[in-house]
Amino acid sequence: MNSSANDHSNASPIPNREIDSQSPAAARSEEYRQLFRLPPEEVLVQDFNCAYQGSILLQGHMYLFVHYICFYSKIFGFETKKIIPFHEVTSVKRAKTAGIFPNAIEVFTGGKKYFFASFLSRDEALNLIKDGWLQHGNGSNLIAEQQDLISVPSGLDNGLVVIEKVNSFKQTSELDSPESVSIIQIQVADELEQGVELVRNTDSSSSATLAWNVENFNAPQIRESFKEVGQTKFPIKVQEFFYLFFSDDAAKFVESFHSRCGDKDFRCSLWYIDDKFGHARDVSFQHPIKIYFGAKFGSCQEVQKFRVYRNSHLIIETSQEISDVRFGDCFRVEGLWDVTRDGDGSNEGCILRIYVNVVFSKKTIFKGKIVQSTVEECQETSAIWINHAHELLK
Repeated sequence: MNSSANDHSNASPIPNREIDSQSPAAARSEEYRQLFRLPPEEVLVQDFNCAYQGSILLQGHMYLFVHYICFYSKIFGFETKKIIPFHEVTSVKRAKTAGIFPNAIEVFTGGKKYFFASFLSRDEALNLIKDGWLQHGNGSNLIAEQQDLISVPSGLDNGLVVIEKVNSFKQTSELDSPESVSIIQIQVADELEQGVELVRNTDSSSSATLAWNVENFNAPQIRESFKEVGQTKFPIKVQEFFYLFFSDDAAKFVESFHSRCGDKDFRCSLWYIDDKFGHARDVSFQHPIKIYFGAKFGSCQEVQKFRVYRNSHLIIETSQEISDVRFGDCFRVEGLWDVTRDGDGSNEGCILRIYVNVVFSKKTIFKGKIVQSTVEECQETSAIWINHAHELLK
């Protein structure tokens, strides 16, 4: 990466991106052009809220110019700037934060990798980066030469074959440029990840039924650090409770609950076997921030686990971390859903109790305020969930 901008005075901007020099958009473009000290003819195409992963995760903004990918962050007075000319880019691809959440982009320049995470509109940013790279990067001519020879299928197996075809084409045409492979691989990577995301899409329900495995020992006692934030009774058995509200086939209910909470970009994996605690699944969403200054939404990554103990005692544990907010790296929120049988025979129902615990990994003088605000918000969201569940049973 070059920290200083190169002269592109003879290059034309992206079509339809020219703006009136007197407009507010032009003034904003000029403001950020000067921030990164880019050439006078540079125009701001779009900007995105995201984070840069260096030694620590830095929340900031990505600014896409005609010839540059730029990033800026200012946290507690500490500034971070990244300037990546498109002509230095060798590869761009989708990525996953923590190997799970598909909200990141990797940009490669020679032997260096830049990891940008926590996008609210990752695919839009990726498409603009690819457009700029193909128009102004080193590989644009190779794409035109290879379009008639190589197509990218949508299947997983075919995607792997395409990479082999690219390598074969490279040998027969005696093209040694790494960009000839990278440009095609970005298309293959897009198709591969789309195939994975279909598994996580809440529009698709699971055709397989999870085994209701009741273990022959009692559920553990709830720790004193957990505070109760919600309680209710349902006129259904514990097993019915799980399948209606937490199974893979209940994805629509879960998504509609998050929508009622004002969440967006909801994603949920299928349940899978966990080595230590029954079954687990991964959930991610953007949650509106009410108590912090700065970002309007926080990126929430949550792991949910469930286990069924003696007498159909269902325990659902959750562990949630929030990024993009101040002090978000200081704590995580643990939840516990305790579902027990109520009554017998035809009158059997279940009782739900919801608990929450705030666990701190770093010291902060705002610990008391964070705990209070978290408990209050969990009480609100628990009430929303309970009302939503009862509506479903009417």
